[in-house]
Amino acid sequence: MKSLKSVCLTACLVVFLWPAQSAESLAAQDSPPAGRAADENEKPFRDPFASEGQPAKAQRKIKDPLQPMNRAFFHFNDKLYFWVLKPAGKGYSKVLPRPARTCVGRFFGNVNYPVRLVNNLLQAKFKAAGIETGRFVINSTVGVGGLFDPAKRWQIEAHPANFDQTLGLYSLGPGIYFDWPLFGPSSARGTAGLAADGMLSPWAYIGGGGVVYGVPAYRELNSASLGLGEYESFKKATLDPYVAMRSAYYESRAEAVEKSRARNDAQKVASIPCARGGD
Repeated sequence: MKSLKSVCLTACLVVFLWPAQSAESLAAQDSPPAGRAADENEKPFRDPFASEGQPAKAQRKIKDPLQPMNRAFFHFNDKLYFWVLKPAGKGYSKVLPRPARTCVGRFFGNVNYPVRLVNNLLQAKFKAAGIETGRFVINSTVGVGGLFDPAKRWQIEAHPANFDQTLGLYSLGPGIYFDWPLFGPSSARGTAGLAADGMLSPWAYIGGGGVVYGVPAYRELNSASLGLGEYESFKKATLDPYVAMRSAYYESRAEAVEKSRARNDAQKVASIPCARGGD
């Protein structure tokens, strides 16, 4: 319990002591990698997975003052994937067929319901919180503990939300970039969000350290087994995988915040009487 309190305290310190930033903080100057020209990182990031008919978004300039450390951790995670996670994922996929692994992935997504519920409430998305509750009840019962997703077949769509998204919705910028060992790409805001969401995970309160660390490790193994080859394709499509991964992370988090803000704006408009066709 003391360790959980420490994590919570760390999250609070990062959130409330980190200087408040506007959305324009994403435009902060980026520092170039060692041994590279200063203008190389300033070239627009081209998403290797974007379709030819859709132009890729320009790279957001981000703060990366800890780049030497982050690159070392990126290299560590890269080797961890190829030396440990990929071989383990291949062996695991031979033992458990893909449909079963897909069901396991759904189970972990269903168990993550408290994170979605709390963050939808924090974002004042009460209807979304209700829908998420309905999905959880349906999938936990009819869906056999979340192994299946009958709610989706019934067109009850998910409303994903996490604390990083919540902080971004309230105009807290991402801050500096981190590439954590094991956890991968993140930011100051993302790290705080990871700690806060971790406090909502049921695994933090069930069993001892074996459950707290073992269950997430198994979840990552299962997830990796479903996406074998994607990371390799990503690396082959980029000149500097570190820069590409960093840009892709910030773009995905910015897009999540923008979508959340758009849904909030649409909800506000729908609540106006004249917008509903009233007097």
